[in-house]
Amino acid sequence: MATTPTWQAPVSGQAPRAAHVNQSLGSHSSVFVYDGTTRASQTTAGSTTTSTNGTWLAQSFATVAGQTTVGFVAMSLTTTTTTGASLSPATVQLRTNNAGAPSTTILASTTVTAEYSNLTSGGVTTFRIGVPLAVSGLTASTTYWLVVPAVGNASNNFTWFRSNQTSGASTSTNGTAWTAQTYGFTYAVTDLTATGQLRALYDDGGARWVWLNHASGSQQLSTIFEYNVGQTTAGYLQTLKTVTYSNNVITGMA
Repeated sequence: MATTPTWQAPVSGQAPRAAHVNQSLGSHSSVFVYDGTTRASQTTAGSTTTSTNGTWLAQSFATVAGQTTVGFVAMSLTTTTTTGASLSPATVQLRTNNAGAPSTTILASTTVTAEYSNLTSGGVTTFRIGVPLAVSGLTASTTYWLVVPAVGNASNNFTWFRSNQTSGASTSTNGTAWTAQTYGFTYAVTDLTATGQLRALYDDGGARWVWLNHASGSQQLSTIFEYNVGQTTAGYLQTLKTVTYSNNVITGMA
């Protein structure tokens, strides 16, 4: 079967395009991301945040012995606004290490919208959201970096809550020259082990992704978030559905 055309979200009111039908007719590169095993983390919160207003943010972590994959990351990334109309999406990137700072080599990247970041966290800066970032072929016992490029302005931006650590984070004003900080950011990195519940679908390197939340202590889905890249940066398509049940049977999604 021929490779399916690139994912492309339609624009509201736009006349139908063949690409919008064709994108669903073939095979896409898809990774199933499960709960897996947490391999690196710093989840104890500090006392403040750092924003993406003119600043690139980065947090280092190291793979453990035998670890060659990342499935998803959990990070306390939220926004000062609830809409993409006032804040362009951010990206969460996985980069290699270069002399104790992020290199320019991006191994994986996931778009995170203002709506997803804020609605999922409820605007609570310490709440860690899930971001699928599926990648394999990493080197065990090696330093990598989670990077969030600068986006927004003084009024509307993304914020990443600091941890209680005295190192681990770096910042930059241009994405190339980095300054090590005397703090870290909160995060958790999970591998691609197919254990636990299905947590996310990651298609075509993040061009389309789905995040699944389950009710506490249950296998029942509670919310489903879907993201689809658009024809322009601001033209992405996304949905957030809440699943309702009656006697353990799904009765609706809204």
